[in-house]
Amino acid sequence: MNARVPLFAVLLAACTVEGDPGAAAPCRSAARAGCPSSPGVTVDPMQPLGRANTNTFIEITDIVAHGDLAYVCTAVRGLSIFDTSGEAPALLVEKVAPGGNLSNSQFPRCQHVGFDPDTSRIVITNRGDEVQPNPWLAVYDVSDPRRPEVLGGWSPAFGSIEGVAIRGSRIFAAVHGQGLVALELAGDEVTETARALEEGTDAWQPVLRNDLLALADGEAGLRLYDVSAGDPQLLSTVALTGSSRDVLLEDDRAYVASSGGIAIVDVADPNAPVVLGEHPVSGSALDLAQLGPRQIVVAEWDALRGYDLTDPAEPVPLFSETVPTDDTFSRVLAVGAVADRARVFGGEWTGLHAFAFSPSPGPELDLSPSSLQFGNVQPSDPDARVLLVSNSGTRPLTVHDVTGSADVTVDETCFVVEPGRSRAIEVQLDPSSTAPIQSSVRVCSDDPDEPNLEVPLTANVSGLAVGDPAPAFALQDLEGNTWTLADLEGKVAVLAYFATF
Repeated sequence: MNARVPLFAVLLAACTVEGDPGAAAPCRSAARAGCPSSPGVTVDPMQPLGRANTNTFIEITDIVAHGDLAYVCTAVRGLSIFDTSGEAPALLVEKVAPGGNLSNSQFPRCQHVGFDPDTSRIVITNRGDEVQPNPWLAVYDVSDPRRPEVLGGWSPAFGSIEGVAIRGSRIFAAVHGQGLVALELAGDEVTETARALEEGTDAWQPVLRNDLLALADGEAGLRLYDVSAGDPQLLSTVALTGSSRDVLLEDDRAYVASSGGIAIVDVADPNAPVVLGEHPVSGSALDLAQLGPRQIVVAEWDALRGYDLTDPAEPVPLFSETVPTDDTFSRVLAVGAVADRARVFGGEWTGLHAFAFSPSPGPELDLSPSSLQFGNVQPSDPDARVLLVSNSGTRPLTVHDVTGSADVTVDETCFVVEPGRSRAIEVQLDPSSTAPIQSSVRVCSDDPDEPNLEVPLTANVSGLAVGDPAPAFALQDLEGNTWTLADLEGKVAVLAYFATF
């Protein structure tokens, strides 16, 4: 049973750490006796250029970058268009969204964006929620990016829109839980012309190349359609690991982002596609962009990561770039790229970041898990957790120190991690009291852009620990149903923690 309960703020409050935060010890010299020396200075392949910072929550959900412009969907400011010709992106216009009762004028929604460079037409979508209840798509002429001109719109009566593609006057919308819908823009009207509602579908994102349409399908994996005629014809379905949510087409290949990682599919014959490889990623693959021939960049929530997929059986990591925010951790949801300008754009909750990409071999430090949570630890009864130190770069990574606060010890403090490999180290906590602990473990290395990374460490915090009995509760979900612990006794319950804005 899936009990959807909006407990975000309540549960965060219950997990608040009351003690003073402890700090990891500073990094010691890289030239310590017995520690390996770094092979030399390397250059970061991702050079930060600047950030368009709003200082408020906007939640960038989708990015299309083309030429000197970036078309950006946000959760509360509708479509925003940025000039990226300089270093830091410059905002040209924001809150582009349809009027009337379709869009909240104060917090206009926008989840997906589709762009046709040949006609300078753009489509934005809203899936529908408590702020903007009606799902819709709206078409704009962005020949003058400072003054988008609305051309028409459409609102389905049978589902929510989860992705869109446009070519000329033809529009293809992924209707969540339904399938693919073909639309036509004529004058100021957008009308439905055909549906391809396949059984067991979970349509997310369509992309076009000539007359081939690829649809990322959360349930089925990848669906391929012939759209040369008005009615999309399903050619094939490719089962993939995980839940698919984004897709790219490059020549004879499709790249699919899913909860299982990245899939590479040969679509030279769309009637008989072949899976060339499926590879897990370090984070969660949310969004894709083309970085260059056989190169992609992936928004993975905790970082932007680039991959060379020339050999689909052995992807080569190009970089791992955390996107700095006003907080202490990275949360990148969307990515865009302009290959001929070697520019990459990462979207997070409050800003759009621009990077210059230059292939440069070097080490890349990654740490997992993202936090070390110890639960309740008594004095003189130490507990331990494993921290995985990984190198997603192309040269050996030299770790010259691993430090923690006074009550933390690690079993290894200097070592070398080869490209594509990981090293597990044991982190032991032996507190002097039962007071709440909020500390961290710092890993110091020769990663050129992020030499020192920290992982938060907590223990003895208030609230529930893993394995504790669930407390009695009575909660109301978004549909008005009340749930209690007694209702769920003897059943498997999944609590989905989320925020509604």
